Amino acid sequence: MPVYKIAELPIRIDPVTPQTAKRLQPYLCQSEDYEFDASSSAAEIDAYIAKSKTPCLPYLAEDVLVLTKISRAVLGGYNGCFFHSSCLELDGEGYLFTALSGTGKSTHTANWRKYFGDRVTMINDDKPIIRKIHDKYYVCSTPWMGKSDIGCNMISPIKAIYVLKRGDENTASLTTPSKQIRQLMEATLLPDSRESMVRLLTLFDDLFLHVKLIELYCTPDADSARVAYEAAQG
Repeated sequence: MPVYKIAELPIRIDPVTPQTAKRLQPYLCQSEDYEFDASSSAAEIDAYIAKSKTPCLPYLAEDVLVLTKISRAVLGGYNGCFFHSSCLELDGEGYLFTALSGTGKSTHTANWRKYFGDRVTMINDDKPIIRKIHDKYYVCSTPWMGKSDIGCNMISPIKAIYVLKRGDENTASLTTPSKQIRQLMEATLLPDSRESMVRLLTLFDDLFLHVKLIELYCTPDADSARVAYEAAQG
């Protein structure tokens, strides 16, 4: 059974659908050892489709099931969590942008590419994982990169996390987890137990002692990238 390196963890996954096998291919590693198994069976996929309120193809169901298993395992024992965001690397540092659906995460990261050019590398446009590795927080790409499928197999030390909101002008200021807790919780996979909830909140407390949390009101113009970047440097 193949082993894939995702978020710096060797994970055993036995893909059921060819689409999932193709998606996972760039993360295939040569290790025979693994930390945990995130495979989903054909029966689990069928059960997910049967419960879905909207039509769902088998490979999409498998995507959800496998990513959910990985996310729960990472939160449970590997100092990290899934974090719905668009993220990029600039000059060796990672920047993450989370927002309510439809706010414009991808538009904003596209502005960074316009403003900073080739200095920017897209890590993942939708579904990265955050992990604390050797006392430092990293954003890690996953094979699941959203509808645009923008990103690559890489990790980067996190410089700043932004809570993105629409505004009439571009402004950015430091904020606190308590002020942004609703959007932070909506950006991750909701814990399935009290123990997991405590673990997630403890992780957030520690994360934002090490990483800047910035509230960003922005317009669609490229200057929003400059304002966001300067807030992280300040």
